[in-house]
Amino acid sequence: MTLILFLLAFVIGPAAFFVLDRRGGRHWPLALLAAVLVAAAVILSNVDAVGSEVAQGLLSVLLIWVAWVLVMVLAARALRRILARTQGERWVRVLGAVGTTLPWFGFAVSQWMAR
Repeated sequence: MTLILFLLAFVIGPAAFFVLDRRGGRHWPLALLAAVLVAAAVILSNVDAVGSEVAQGLLSVLLIWVAWVLVMVLAARALRRILARTQGERWVRVLGAVGTTLPWFGFAVSQWMAR
């Protein structure tokens, strides 16, 4: 389980960030999708589903994490708009990709505190 979360946080998250950040276009679809994912996660965590509570909780956390990656893309686009004429554009992309890994550190701290 820890390996899967590690791969999600450090491989899939930054890769998804770079793929979504490269595409120009409108911002509202990403914002809408992030809001829908968070709403779905909240609804899923409060509804008694047929599956196990562990699977339901993991799916809810996964939906919130995907929404986090989308929010990082939106934040990077906003910062890039502000720093359009400086050398900061590269740093915005790097920091955005690193920002997608922040939930991993929360998971690691919670595991450490639980022991």
